[in-house]
Amino acid sequence: MKIIKLTKNKMPKKSKIATPDWILEGFDSEEEYNKKKGIKVKKQKKGVFKLRLCPKCGSDEVIIVVGKERGKEWECKKCGWRGMNVKEKDLTEEEFMEYLDKKNVELPDEDELKKDFKKTIELPEEDLEEE
Repeated sequence: MKIIKLTKNKMPKKSKIATPDWILEGFDSEEEYNKKKGIKVKKQKKGVFKLRLCPKCGSDEVIIVVGKERGKEWECKKCGWRGMNVKEKDLTEEEFMEYLDKKNVELPDEDELKKDFKKTIELPEEDLEEE
């Protein structure tokens, strides 16, 4: 009786973390690499606020409906519209502040925010004592 040992054809394992090409090719930064290779990278705008609007009436009083299995469903509190395709509008910080001014939204004072925050992280002394 002849015994034949079967072996699996193993491939070398790939590393989960790979060294980026820009490092392998000796560039000092990813930006320099992209510029040299002609790769255009879309930069994310800083200070962008997303405004979600109802596609039917244009209201910003749009909320997400929780508990639906089929995905993100939105509902307009103003006109009652329900659906998946809510409009999104990107606003800069300046545009967002103007938008809030038009809506007469009163923003809290910075000192009030700090005071409220401090209250939430401080525990009363009786909570710190052992029973």
